[in-house]
Amino acid sequence: MQLRFLGTSAGVPTRTRNVSALALIPERQRRWYLIDCGEGIQHQLMHTPLSLARLEAVLITHIHGDHCYGLPGLLASASMAGRRAALTVVGPRAVRDYLEALKATTGLHLGF
Repeated sequence: MQLRFLGTSAGVPTRTRNVSALALIPERQRRWYLIDCGEGIQHQLMHTPLSLARLEAVLITHIHGDHCYGLPGLLASASMAGRRAALTVVGPRAVRDYLEALKATTGLHLGF
């Protein structure tokens, strides 16, 4: 398996490091998994060959902002890019509550 660090700066990004995010890529696979989803993740992904269409699951370790603030934008971008395949999101119950609140207040619509 390959690990690609997309962010290692914990709560506050720096000029050279983004907040928490890690891509786990199984050996000889095109699919991949995202562990934590700090804000700015979409920008970080633009510097990699990783595709949102091949993202299998997002694993949120805990609900601190530096681990989940990038999730709504990532999901919205995947939907706007035409993703229709299910995307598993694993994490504490609060992640579901967070996404439901965002959907209710911002009109976030996911086509998957």
